[in-house]
Amino acid sequence: MKKILMAGIVGLGLIVGAYASDTKDTTFSVYGVGAKTDKNQNSSKGLGLNYDTEELKVKIETTSDYVKTGAVYKFTPMTNLYFKVGGNFINQKMYAPDSTNARVNQYSGALASGYMLQDDLYGEIGVSYTRLNGSKIGTSYEIVDETTKQTYIELAKRWEVSSFTIDTSANFGRSYYEYKKDENSYGTGLDIYPTNSSKISYSYQNEKDNIASVYGAEYNGFFVEYADNLSNNTYTAKAGVKIAFTDLFDISTYKMPTNIKPHLSELHKFENITFSTNMNIQSSQGVKMTDDAIALANAPTINTIATQNVNDNGGGLATTLLTVSGTNIQSGAVFSIVADPTAGGLTINSSTGVLVYDKDINPSQSYTITIKVVNPDGGSDTETFTLNVTDNA
Repeated sequence: MKKILMAGIVGLGLIVGAYASDTKDTTFSVYGVGAKTDKNQNSSKGLGLNYDTEELKVKIETTSDYVKTGAVYKFTPMTNLYFKVGGNFINQKMYAPDSTNARVNQYSGALASGYMLQDDLYGEIGVSYTRLNGSKIGTSYEIVDETTKQTYIELAKRWEVSSFTIDTSANFGRSYYEYKKDENSYGTGLDIYPTNSSKISYSYQNEKDNIASVYGAEYNGFFVEYADNLSNNTYTAKAGVKIAFTDLFDISTYKMPTNIKPHLSELHKFENITFSTNMNIQSSQGVKMTDDAIALANAPTINTIATQNVNDNGGGLATTLLTVSGTNIQSGAVFSIVADPTAGGLTINSSTGVLVYDKDINPSQSYTITIKVVNPDGGSDTETFTLNVTDNA
């Protein structure tokens, strides 16, 4: 898998290398990554690779818990108009509270269009579609199939202040979920370039259940980044080196980057969706217990029923024996007699669990009775007791 993905990055780099930006360096990054991408798992460590030009960006990360790939391609048919297309794939272990795990796949695609209003100001709109293929996790847990959609609008502004360059952005959007209420979102970004080869950055994205921040710093090709999601108690930390080149296969062209400032259209939301948001599992329910496991965990328990003794009273005079009781018996539970050896002499109220005997017999009899209760969620229990009926003719 790693060799195939690496070959893909190299191939894409060769295809678009001739179209790289005249200003920003074409770069290739190698970095270490430590990540906790599931609240039920411990952190894992691995390696990341990133190819970056104005027109094409390709990223791959792999640890013991996941493989994540993503790519963004930008097409500029007119001077001030551009389009972007992005996509990614994730294969990731998801952990249950009982420490079982299973791998799940997630695919996503995104489209955007932007217009340069001025040389230092642009607007962009975009959409994203993510499909999570769920899986059973162990015997008691699962993560279900889910589709998530996003729309957004973004404005970005570049400020030249003395020897500094400051890029700012703001976005507003909406996320559409299958299993919870749709939510509005907003975010901001700030990149400060003290020099062409150094950067300090911060971005923030807010939804009701998805509050995330990304902090970064870069200097002469060395960079660090830390991203956290306060809502999900997850994080990703990266540290690595970035190499600029003009010919991927000619080491003599390799150098430390001298210009890392991107074109303004490369900020921020679309790249964040493709390389951050959609590179994390999009599940509004997360890992949850299966319906069967919930029913088992909430299964009712009927209290022990002692031997019941009753006179038949010659029939026609009903005798209440008891009311079936227990724990975890839910509202709406249904009571029944599994098998009635009294041939109709014993009845139970299906809603209240009241047991009544009313039948004349001859001679006296002893019966083994089994009572059952079924909760609305499917959990059930049975209890067996002895019923002694005395003929009182």
